[in-house]
Amino acid sequence: MGDKEVTRADKLLDLLEGRASPDRDRLEVHLSERDGKDLHDKMRQAYWWITNNAVISPYYDIEYGEKLSVKNTSGDEVMLHDAMSYSSFVLMPMLTLFTCRRALMVGGPGRGKTTSAVLMGLIAGMSHEQIRRAIVRGHPQLTVSEMLGSPLPADMMSAEKASDIDVAWREWIGQRVKIIDEYNRIPTKTQSALLSLLAEGYAEMYDQYVYTGQSSWFLTANDDAGGGTFEVIDALKDRLDVVVRAVPFNSHFVNTLVERIESDTRPESLVPEEIVFSESELGAIYEAILAVEIDEEELDRVSFFLGQLDFCRMASMRFEFMNKDTLHLNGRSVASVCTEACPLDKRQHLCTQTENGVSARVYLTCFHFAKAMAYFRGHRTVELEDFRQILPWVLHDKLKPNERSRFFEDDDHKAMLRDRVVWIRHLFDAAMEQYPRYRDRRRKIRKERALLDEGLTGVDALEVRNRMSRLQVRISDLMGKAELSGPVYEEIVQLKAMYSRYNNYWHWLKSG
Repeated sequence: MGDKEVTRADKLLDLLEGRASPDRDRLEVHLSERDGKDLHDKMRQAYWWITNNAVISPYYDIEYGEKLSVKNTSGDEVMLHDAMSYSSFVLMPMLTLFTCRRALMVGGPGRGKTTSAVLMGLIAGMSHEQIRRAIVRGHPQLTVSEMLGSPLPADMMSAEKASDIDVAWREWIGQRVKIIDEYNRIPTKTQSALLSLLAEGYAEMYDQYVYTGQSSWFLTANDDAGGGTFEVIDALKDRLDVVVRAVPFNSHFVNTLVERIESDTRPESLVPEEIVFSESELGAIYEAILAVEIDEEELDRVSFFLGQLDFCRMASMRFEFMNKDTLHLNGRSVASVCTEACPLDKRQHLCTQTENGVSARVYLTCFHFAKAMAYFRGHRTVELEDFRQILPWVLHDKLKPNERSRFFEDDDHKAMLRDRVVWIRHLFDAAMEQYPRYRDRRRKIRKERALLDEGLTGVDALEVRNRMSRLQVRISDLMGKAELSGPVYEEIVQLKAMYSRYNNYWHWLKSG
C-alpha cells in the first residue's frame, strides 16, 4: 500500500471512529485538530462530532454523487454513492440552527429528538442550566401564563390601567435556541399564543410586549399524524419550516451504550469547546449563508416544480381561478374533481398527485435551506442536488397527497404513500424529466419579464403596443397548440400579467 493510500485509510478510520472520545477516568474530551480555521470548517466539525459521538445515526440518507445500485433477488435495493453522505437527523437540525428557522422533530419516544435539540443549544453557546430551564414541556394543562409568564401580583393590585402592570416573562423566550417538547400536547388556546411568537416574533400580555429576537426553534412530537393530546392548529403547522424524522437504534452500536453506562456520562456533557459557536460566529455564518448564490437555471428548475403543484383545471371555469385554493375555499377536494372529466393524463401530470400547492413562504424556506446546504458543503453556489436533498424535509408536512389519484393505483406508486420523503423526491425527479420540454419557452418568458422590469419610463405608446402584440401572439400560440397543464398554465398567467401591465400603462399614456 502506497503512502497516499495509507493516508486515505487513516482519514477514513478517523472519520468512522469519531474525532472525540470520552476518557472514562477523567471524563474529558480529546478532539483532533480541525482542518482549516474558518467557520465553515468549524460547522462541519460540529456535524461530524455529533454524528460520531453524540447522536447514534448510521442512516446516511442525504446523499450526493454517482450511485451504484445493489439488489437482491427480491428486488430490494441499496444505493451506494461516491460522494460524501450525511444523516438528515443530525444535519437538518444543524441547518435549522444556523439559518434561524423552525424544525419539527418527529418520531417515537426515546429516539433522541429532545437530545438532538439540546445539542443544538449547547453548540450555540447555551449552558446546561439555561437549556434545562428553557425547555417548554407540553402537557394538557399548560396555560398561556405558564408558557409565557405572568403579571407581578403587586402590580395587579395597584395598577390603574393595564400598561401599569409589569409581566415577568419566561426566560426561554429570549434564548437563541428555543425547545418546545411534545408541542401536540399543548391546549389549543396556548397553541395560539405560541403561534404569535413563531409568526410575529413577539407576545403580548396586559399591554406589555416581549420579543423573541433572532432564534432557532425546535419542536418535538411523538408522531406527525395527530398522535398528541390536542390537534395542532393549521396555522401553527404552517409556520414550521422543516420536518426532521428520528431514526431507530441500530443494534450494532450496543457497545456504545454500554460504554456510556460504564462511564456514567451522557454525550451532552462532553461537547468540546472547539465546536461551540459564539453569538458573533452564529451571526457571521447566517450572513455567509445568505450570500450563497442560486444560479438562474437551477432557480427556474425548482420554480418549475413548485409552481405546477397548485394547478387544478377543474377548480373553476374562470382561467385565473384554476387552482386548488378555489376548491378548498368551497369545501371541495382535488380527489372529488380529479376524475375522467379532466382530460389530463393522471399518470404524467404532477398536479393530480397533490391535494394542495405551496405558499410563497415555502419557496423562501426552500431557498434558505438550499443555501445553507451549499454553504455546509463548502460551495458558493447552490446546486440542483442541494434542492433535491432538502425539499422532502421542507415539504414533508406541506404537501398532502391525493391518495385517490390514478397515479397511486400502480403498486410501486402506492408504496410511496407510506413514505413522503420518497414520494416528494419522486415528484421532483419527475418534474426535472419534464423540464427540458419547457426550458426554451420559459427562458423567452424570463426575457420578456426582464424587459418589463427595466421599467416603463420613456417607453412610448407605439413600443407598448408592439410588446402587447408580441405577448398576445405567445398566449394565442400556447392556447392553440399546447395542452393546458400546470406548467403551461403558469406560463400563460405570467404572460397575461405582463400584457395587463402594459395595457394599463398604455391607457395611462392615452389619458395623459
